[in-house]
Amino acid sequence: MNCETLAAAITVARSIATLAARESLFGEPTEPGNPRLRSYLLRRLGTLREESVVVLFLTAEGLFIAEDFYAGAHSSEVTLPLRRTVRRAFDLDARRLVIAHNHPSGNPEPSAADIRATRHFSDVTGALEFMLDDHIVVGGNRTVSMRDRGLI
Repeated sequence: MNCETLAAAITVARSIATLAARESLFGEPTEPGNPRLRSYLLRRLGTLREESVVVLFLTAEGLFIAEDFYAGAHSSEVTLPLRRTVRRAFDLDARRLVIAHNHPSGNPEPSAADIRATRHFSDVTGALEFMLDDHIVVGGNRTVSMRDRGLI
């Protein structure tokens, strides 16, 4: 097996593992502390070299409905897609949201800009009767919950 074939096989295996982790979220309440959720977010975001955002849309009971993925932020600050998220949440009749983004540096500690953006996001979505369950920051193989830290 040559290097290109091996690299392609690894990429396919990672994609399958990520899809399997996401599949495990269906049909169960997706609470922010859920180890399956954390595992999925680590797989989805932990190895990316660009800052990216995942938005999970949940029912009022916390059941997973859908996910939106926004890749390629080239700055050191996360840009939360507020308008798109609100539009999509209404379209899906979602009631709760979980957002997550990665820090390619490997340090999962939320920055001051992350905290400001999350509070603004929470204020706007809250006024529209969506609950922001958590904003999880992924760095390497670790996650930090802003909710657990009392930041939202």
